[in-house]
Amino acid sequence: MHRRIIRAWAAGLLALPCLLVPSHALEPPASAAAALQAKHIELQPQLRDNIFGEPLHLSSREGQSRVEGDVYAEMAYPIDAVAATFKSAARLCELLFLHLNVRRCEPESAGNRETLVLSVGPKRARVSGQVYDITYALRIESAEASYFRATLSAAEGPLSTRDYRIVFEAMPISGSHTFIHLGYAYSYGTMAKLAMNLYLSTAGRAKIGFTVVGKQPDGKPLYVRGERGSLERNVMRYYLALLAYNSINAGSPQEKMAGRLRKWFALTERYPAQLHELDLNEYLEEKQADLARATTGHR
Repeated sequence: MHRRIIRAWAAGLLALPCLLVPSHALEPPASAAAALQAKHIELQPQLRDNIFGEPLHLSSREGQSRVEGDVYAEMAYPIDAVAATFKSAARLCELLFLHLNVRRCEPESAGNRETLVLSVGPKRARVSGQVYDITYALRIESAEASYFRATLSAAEGPLSTRDYRIVFEAMPISGSHTFIHLGYAYSYGTMAKLAMNLYLSTAGRAKIGFTVVGKQPDGKPLYVRGERGSLERNVMRYYLALLAYNSINAGSPQEKMAGRLRKWFALTERYPAQLHELDLNEYLEEKQADLARATTGHR
């Protein structure tokens, strides 16, 4: 039982949105906007020819006590629609909730300060005591028509995890399309490393990411595994949540949530080798139970 709880904790940990603020995030908005524009030009070959079949580029890196990476993509939505999602902790919670490991997200505000409390746990909420919370502070750093940037930050997480950073950048590339960047990373200590190693040697040992690191003997692609693979799977899930959220805007709040849940699941099923975990009915049942618990105030 103890090992199962640790594995579930590690699986949830790897699902946390932990996006790195890139080096140009501290630059003035004009400089940061120019850097994003230059990146869009630089990545044209990767955006046009990749394993995703869409204008999307994902990369990841692993250090001694840190994993990090970047997602760049062209989205078929105008910048004002895409950026609106990141201007409100409440809307961000609706987006993040689509991820199968996010059990609850509560927006909070005090004056001009907005935060959100993210509760993350295993994909099946059958065992109590496995959900943990992290409080993120939301900051809008630039909200121009030509460039948008928002950041989320949390100094500490469960056990020995720390320095959670999220950045979202966007710029228009036409009247109806937007180039976006998600930077992501987190640091971890000994306890988190042990838990992740246990998960990756048991339940997560056969799971793969998206980066091709070589070829198998039969010539098929060899995909990254381990912590980088886990990070890539989950950042892809959050990117697909952004797509699903922006794809459905009509109906009541309940109808929009139901439509976005189904859309998110359909998008993840485009990459079954990396992202398939539950069937549609299981996923919807878990999410409906999460929503019911949130309504009644139960965990």
